Amino acid sequence: MIEPARLLHNMSTPPKSVVKYAGLSKAVTAAGQSETHVRRTYAHNGVFGSIIAFRLPPAMRLQKPATILEQLGVNPGRDLEKTLLDLIEARTKEIALPDACVVVPTKPGHKLPWTDAPAALAIISKSSDNIWLRSKVPRLSAFQTITARSLLVPPAFVDQMEDTSE
Repeated sequence: MIEPARLLHNMSTPPKSVVKYAGLSKAVTAAGQSETHVRRTYAHNGVFGSIIAFRLPPAMRLQKPATILEQLGVNPGRDLEKTLLDLIEARTKEIALPDACVVVPTKPGHKLPWTDAPAALAIISKSSDNIWLRSKVPRLSAFQTITARSLLVPPAFVDQMEDTSE
């Protein structure tokens, strides 16, 4: 039997582990694809997949839930937060992404496969600084500080997306 006191000895110490992802492009070349093909298909050096962005329309940036629903033309009813959360959850189910994606720094040149505001709301509200999770409870306060997010999407999901980048 493990004594509980022995397990709690380091509870106030922050973790010292660092996780880094260098991509899987070397695994693809080892599987028989040429280095040129990998560089052309997966344009980001050392990254296996594609980076896509989600941006809120200018009128919705840094706004409160009431203003966002008004911009979407949605009647909030009695509970505006519940209405917005339901809208986000519905859009999250429709987006053809894996259940989790790595969040990367957003750059102007990232592709925008989904330009609708509900998609951006779903990605921004369900992501931290490091990861987007489909099953995460949306954080409505995120819209007051974050206007865009970029995700690293595995190649299997890239084919499902339409490129509507600007």
